[in-house]
Amino acid sequence: MRRFRPSLLAGLLLGQAASAQSSGLPVRDITFARDGRLAASIEGDIWVRDASGVTWTQLTRGATWDRQPAWSPDGAALVFVSNREGQDDLYRMRITTPSAVPERLTTSVEPDLEPTVGADGTIWFVRGRMNAARLWRRTPAGVEDRVTRLRLPERAPVLSPAGDRLAYIQRTESGSRIRVRTLADSSADSLVTGDHDPETLVWSPSGDRIAFTAHGTRDAVYVTPLDGRYVNFVAAGAGDVAWSPDGRSILLAERDDDETGYNGDPDRVGDRRASESLTSGNRLRTIAAPAMPEQDATTVAATVITDRATRNGDAFDRFARRIERTYFSAPAAGPRATEWRAVTARLRSRAIVAPNDSALDDVMQSAIGQRPVLRESAEGRAAVSSAHPVATAAGVEMLRRGGNVVDAAVAVSFALGVVEPDASGMGGYGEMLVQIKGMERPALIEFMARVPEEATLSNASLLQNGRYPDDGPVLVMVPGTVAGMHRAWKLYGSGKLKWAELLAPAITAAKVGYVVSDGLATTLWLERERFAKYESSRALFFRNGNPVVAGDTIKNPDLAWTLEQVATGGADGFYRGAVATRYAGDLRGKGNAMRTSDLARYFAADRQPVSTTYHGYTVFGSAPPASGGVTLAAQLGNLEQVATLAPYPTDAATLHAMITAWELVPSSRNRIADPGLWPVDVSPFVSKDTARARWKCFDASHALTARNFRGDTLSCGSATPATAPAATPSRDGEDASPAEAGPISVTEPCNVQDHARAADCRAQGTTAFVVADGDGNAVAVTQTLGTWGGNFYVSPGLGFLSNDKLTSYGTNPTLYGARLPYARHGSSISPTIVFKGTGSDRRPVLALGAAGNAWINAAVFQTLVGVLDFGLSPQRALELPRFLPSQRGGFRSDDGPAAREYVVDIEDGIAPGVMRRLRDMGHTLNVISLKGELRMGYGAAIGIGLGTVTAGADPRRAGAAGAVQR
Repeated sequence: MRRFRPSLLAGLLLGQAASAQSSGLPVRDITFARDGRLAASIEGDIWVRDASGVTWTQLTRGATWDRQPAWSPDGAALVFVSNREGQDDLYRMRITTPSAVPERLTTSVEPDLEPTVGADGTIWFVRGRMNAARLWRRTPAGVEDRVTRLRLPERAPVLSPAGDRLAYIQRTESGSRIRVRTLADSSADSLVTGDHDPETLVWSPSGDRIAFTAHGTRDAVYVTPLDGRYVNFVAAGAGDVAWSPDGRSILLAERDDDETGYNGDPDRVGDRRASESLTSGNRLRTIAAPAMPEQDATTVAATVITDRATRNGDAFDRFARRIERTYFSAPAAGPRATEWRAVTARLRSRAIVAPNDSALDDVMQSAIGQRPVLRESAEGRAAVSSAHPVATAAGVEMLRRGGNVVDAAVAVSFALGVVEPDASGMGGYGEMLVQIKGMERPALIEFMARVPEEATLSNASLLQNGRYPDDGPVLVMVPGTVAGMHRAWKLYGSGKLKWAELLAPAITAAKVGYVVSDGLATTLWLERERFAKYESSRALFFRNGNPVVAGDTIKNPDLAWTLEQVATGGADGFYRGAVATRYAGDLRGKGNAMRTSDLARYFAADRQPVSTTYHGYTVFGSAPPASGGVTLAAQLGNLEQVATLAPYPTDAATLHAMITAWELVPSSRNRIADPGLWPVDVSPFVSKDTARARWKCFDASHALTARNFRGDTLSCGSATPATAPAATPSRDGEDASPAEAGPISVTEPCNVQDHARAADCRAQGTTAFVVADGDGNAVAVTQTLGTWGGNFYVSPGLGFLSNDKLTSYGTNPTLYGARLPYARHGSSISPTIVFKGTGSDRRPVLALGAAGNAWINAAVFQTLVGVLDFGLSPQRALELPRFLPSQRGGFRSDDGPAAREYVVDIEDGIAPGVMRRLRDMGHTLNVISLKGELRMGYGAAIGIGLGTVTAGADPRRAGAAGAVQR
């Protein structure tokens, strides 16, 4: 997406070695010149090591980030990537004239990355990131054009030594593969890489082989000939590779990062690899080529001479500016920006004198601990917390006009469908938890997507060329959002506001227009090729052939018309009549099985929320077919075995216990599904006996491993198995088979290493909001389209995207969660209301919910514990760094079946000492954000007091809190 940033002065120091102390620094982006010189990026600067392998010379210096150097074939110049003008562009530096300022080559609004240079000066490179990454070429005359025409992400282009072939990595639905394009005739031939998933690659000097790294269950370096007839394991480890000009050795610059993919987090910081690596275990290693595994690999000293104080200052200043730019740049954040500058000014002197990276990391963590809140909370007699200010304002307006929390929730729901069309809307589904004063327990309205009568597993007409499509009209299940909102209003609305009044703010936003948020702009940009396939989607979201960007305005008169029909006709205005006829007719005409009768028979169901007690509180959560409520209940039941908890960003014992409490959640296989079609059993999740039995596996000094779980029982703890089996990995988290839950298996990971993986790994698009007042009334809602962007198809004349849940059901009709007629879809959504007390006199104290695939459970669990156990405000609890345990691996490799392992994805806001302690315990931690960045698992939360409520606003998206005063 387009990102405008102020220009940064780059303070270059060319052609000289800096002086001071020696420090081992992470070396990245290594590449050999033909004469044996090695270019690399080190902490955002370009360095060159001489052919003797002894002396390093620093070529660039400054607060900007320079990386990914590529030699010209004659060794006289380097082309590299730099963000010195605010975005990633290509630059060229003449080594023979070191005093010259680097020449800017590209100026695209998209990031330009990973250059490789031909003998005539032609540059091949990658334009775009993640799903949008494609190969481009720039001629010596400055003409730029795309190299390939496929819709698949591409990355890591490398020219052969002869300059006649281009190798690159292409991401497909079955994984990554290496392709080689012969430039003379533009042909491309796939290389066979078996079960490996290539990350980086390099040609041998002779041009007859390719070395590549794979970063997954087994990090390793491999070598393969061009015909792919074999793939040889060379050494363990993953990162960047370079093949020495004499052909005798392969140099490996190890990396231990594992970047997670898009999950609705706005693109605010660009490529996260362009940042400090203060705690990385990176090594520079030389490996005989080819070699037997391991014994021929040696570690090379990657020590360069640098000025520690200058480097510390640059790193700390980059960190401080990034936090300010990301969270405090809006005019309303002025006072908090001033406070943040004061914090960093106090700590900068400590940063400069830090003797090593660990100490510098501690100083940055101190700054995070002292920074002001990233968003403003709102306090009053009633409040709203949602993912968008327009939606929050809609809810606040209803409260001001005398409506109750349900009236406000309905207004928020429809407004979100307008301004966050990629996350939810009338084509989606969800659940609502309602507490009205005087109720014995909250009511739950379930409005999950439902299988059309004819959309069965045996319906071959749904297939296209023998397989299901991955986007478009065919994938839509009968949506439930309109039915759910209308039922809530009829049963629990105040009666003071008419139904049409609740939809008025959404209609106005659709007619007059709304400003595109950075989150929506990111979805449109990353998935633009899917949206661009459909004329109606292009008409709504594109301008002059490109997706709209943050700050643009979208008007949606078609959606306004649809909303007006619903405003006039209630739920029947959507499920019957003109809208239903147009909707079903269009979808069925394009291959979907839906008929108007499927819409007409849809109803929102009343369910019993899942409930449990925790440390003197009563917690109510989502009901099957959603699994979020049972997962939360089991997490809390396990964690309740711990007597004392402290804020986990600074307490290793608490974080270890919370991770283990999640890993010990029972399996929901053959327990959780549509209760109208399968018998549901929640008892293992809410049983205190089960929690106590499973907690016997907890070791205060050691992490659990996959070996602790044996099939359907635990091998740890007492000799008698617990009453519920170990967590069985699910297929895809938020919209996993309803028969599964627990830690999320990533056997074909959506965790992307850089900018161009995960064509088949689209994250789940969801939103959540809460409304509450000081009288003890509260509503928590989670609603979704399934995937970010849903099916990517805007129904013509109706103006909304739809869910894409056809293929998210089970394929065995005899098992839970199969795609049977009328079956309701499963999900991990988790709207939650918490009461103080466990008896009849209990009162509500917290309403919360979250969005973001598997991160839903992370956000709800961690925010709830933050408020109840750590005593944090809703705002501070929402700003806790998230963590997500998952299971990965388990597929067969050349060396036999790979063992599963637990990996904890974690935002970088945990104290370095805590991270070290957890690793010592045996936890595998994967940092998925920049230092101090909040990225995954958007949440909404309101604390409920006596007569007053306080709403938090999550900065992970365009979260906004609003309140009505007395």
